[in-house]
Amino acid sequence: MALSLSGNLKDTPLLDVLSILRLQKATGTLGCDVRGVGKSLYVQNGQIVFATSQDVQDRLGEVMVRAGKITRSQLTDALERHRTGDGRKKIGAYFVESGYVTPKELFNGLKLQVRSIIQSILALKDGGYRFDEVLPADVIPLQINIDELLQELQQQNPKRK
Repeated sequence: MALSLSGNLKDTPLLDVLSILRLQKATGTLGCDVRGVGKSLYVQNGQIVFATSQDVQDRLGEVMVRAGKITRSQLTDALERHRTGDGRKKIGAYFVESGYVTPKELFNGLKLQVRSIIQSILALKDGGYRFDEVLPADVIPLQINIDELLQELQQQNPKRK
């Protein structure tokens, strides 16, 4: 049986949608429209495993600069190399090749990026969402502990319920 979920976050809070996906042990993509910017959560067997965003501020390089993992100059250099490259490498490969970060630091940066995107989606109170039972082949499963993430959010902003 196909699972079909779509609606507006004003009517159905995102946590309720995620609870349904968890109970159904669903696998697929939950896309959200945030003021015209697409953000997606990738779910496997009911657990969030990855997230993406079309917002420039959510890009891996921007997240790593904000976290102090690379400099703005290093990001600019890597973006130029990426732009003039063959198009098959992801930006993170240029960070590692250039010696700006180790593979482990890159992986930690990727986890930071995904957690940041998830936090921004969880903060939404309005906007459309749609779940499709399709999980892209290039998703790197990170196994995000959503309960732990929610607890961190609650500690950062105690007025939020």
